[in-house]
Amino acid sequence: MTGLLDDFSQLVTLKSSEDLRQRPQYCPQLDPKQSELAEVLAPYHFGEPYPCGLSSCRTPHQSGYLVVTVDGKETNVGGICGRKIFGDSFTIKANLQEKRAHLKHQLDILKHVRDNKVTLLARIAEQLNRPTGVKWSEATLRSFKDALGQSVFKVLREKARRGDNLVEVTREASQEERDRHRVANPSARPLQSVAEKVGNLTGLDLLNHDPMRILTTLKDKLYALDNIDAKTLSPRIRKEWVDWANGIEGTFEEVEDVLANALRFYTAENLKIMIGFGSTPQEQMRLAMIQWSNSEMRLMF
Repeated sequence: MTGLLDDFSQLVTLKSSEDLRQRPQYCPQLDPKQSELAEVLAPYHFGEPYPCGLSSCRTPHQSGYLVVTVDGKETNVGGICGRKIFGDSFTIKANLQEKRAHLKHQLDILKHVRDNKVTLLARIAEQLNRPTGVKWSEATLRSFKDALGQSVFKVLREKARRGDNLVEVTREASQEERDRHRVANPSARPLQSVAEKVGNLTGLDLLNHDPMRILTTLKDKLYALDNIDAKTLSPRIRKEWVDWANGIEGTFEEVEDVLANALRFYTAENLKIMIGFGSTPQEQMRLAMIQWSNSEMRLMF
């Protein structure tokens, strides 16, 4: 069988050895001495080893090919047996069907995304518009920036980038602490200050992600997919599209993780901890006036 790469007319999908056994012309033990190859119908990759269909082999293998002989019999052979028994003709036909199977698999993935475009767009809209969805998170984040001030929010951003959720304040060391330090470290410089733990911020990883951009990019790609002919794309570009399609569920999961962090980040407990970012008593007082309403899920200041 020769011809165009996108000729899938004789391509067969085999998910398990049961698919082989159910085929009417399947012969589980074909005598290779009395058989001549007609076509390679499809490659297969089973989860469990299954015996080679050639009576002279019978070696169990997980990957191989479904072939049909000139007299209409079908069986399964491994790549080594196929080349050994049927020669170069087998290799050429097997390679072609392997490429066809791979192309069809890629096209099916992209078709599935196209067919489910309406559902996927609805899922995007739900993540955007739910009461504590992306739009709420983005609006609340803007309020946080305005309320905390640029310098405090910059500290938060940097801590998020480092994955550092610990907040400490530095104060002047007491005389007792200085004395203990001098006894324990006689050759060290005198202790001037100590760091005290204020608390651990929750959901801080929220600041490392942009869920609005993530969903906007996904939406744009869904519409762009309508305008491409996947068959005519270069292998590299087609693979990029398939990789994107395979990652769609992961994209939704990423946004869910961001929204979960938003619920952990926007809390009265975090606001109390953030008072420690104030560099002066006046700034700490200002930060202490910022409150979080659980009933309204918004800042109050």
